[in-house]
Parts: sequence; C-alpha cells; structure tokens
Amino acid sequence: MGPIWSTAVMAVAAMVAVLALYLLVVRPRQLRWGATDEEVARPMPGDEVVRRPTFNATRAVTVNARPEHIWPWIVQMGFGRAGWYSYDLIDNLGRPSAERIIPELQKVAVGDLVPIFGKMGFWVRDFRPNEWML
Repeated sequence: MGPIWSTAVMAVAAMVAVLALYLLVVRPRQLRWGATDEEVARPMPGDEVVRRPTFNATRAVTVNARPEHIWPWIVQMGFGRAGWYSYDLIDNLGRPSAERIIPELQKVAVGDLVPIFGKMGFWVRDFRPNEWML
C-alpha cells in the first residue's frame, strides 16, 4: 500500500473513532441533559399517547421558581409568539425571545398550535396548568 492508501485508511479510522465516541459517550448524555436518573425513569404525562416511540429523550432544566411563575412562560412559547427561550438566531429567525409575560398569549386550549414555523408545530393534546403541557 502506498502513502495515499495509508492516509485514506487513517482518515477512515479517525472518522470511525469520532463516530464511536459520539455514539457511546456524547449522544447518551445529550439525550438526558440535566435530567436525574429518577426523572429519566419515571412515567411522564403523554407516555400512553405513543406506546413505542422511535425517539426518546428526557432533558431537564431546574428553575428556582414556583410552577405558577413558570407556567406563563411555557404557555406563550412558539415561533412568532414569545419564542423558545433558546438560540433565537436558529429557533426564531433572529427575533429575540420575550423577556416579559405577554398577556394576549396566556390562554391555552386543547387543539391549539404551538408553532415551530408558520402553520407547522405541536398541537396541544392536554395540559394541567402549572404542571405540564402535552
């Protein structure tokens, strides 16, 4: 084998090593960022909706506030609404996420659309105020 083959083999080996590192170390942690073992193991609202999911991740953020103070921020989420409180350049086309509670966005009902983009998004299946929204 010449030097070109050796370089190609080393490049493939490096790619396989990076992929293995990602799949064995990074990805499992990414699927549970911030979540405790108990949070990952416990049943969640809506588990009965999709009995055999093709994707499963439990991610968590601890917010030192009472649920009734967090709920208004959850209800107003969505593209073209209050945003996603995330990477606005990516998730909201550069429009900054809200930094205040917006009164006209505080109503939620089963069947409402939480828009990801335009008319595409998540449909509210159920909710329990100050606890969860599915």
